[in-house]
Amino acid sequence: MNNEIKEMKYQTNRKVELLYNNIYKNYHYYILNLGTHPTAYIEVTRHSHIYFQDYRELDINVHGGLTFSGNTLYLNEKNKITNSWFIGWDYAHTGDYVGYYEDFNNCGIFTINSLRDDKKWTTKEIIKECENVINQIIRKYDF
Repeated sequence: MNNEIKEMKYQTNRKVELLYNNIYKNYHYYILNLGTHPTAYIEVTRHSHIYFQDYRELDINVHGGLTFSGNTLYLNEKNKITNSWFIGWDYAHTGDYVGYYEDFNNCGIFTINSLRDDKKWTTKEIIKECENVINQIIRKYDF
């Protein structure tokens, strides 16, 4: 586990970096920086009723909704976890700051004022969302 909380640093290029991972109520979760925006993933345990279930079939309330389910999670450019099941979501929705906006700004498509109010998520805020999703899984599916 990575107990050091790294802060999200937005950039214009895509990269994969593990910001934080931990275990909450027996569920392992991961927060990644994809360069342009953060993402979060819950490793679904084999005893869970939602193991191998598609994210579109789940009733989970999280920012932007679930956007991923699969058996592989890339932690960075070289390391991945396979043979498990993950559900996840991202922070690249309307109202979220996304790093490639800077490229658009430099081209004159946006003005810097149009980016000022877009939310830059902190790792600590995403940790709270991960714990909230795990609580929902336990309450709705694994009671």
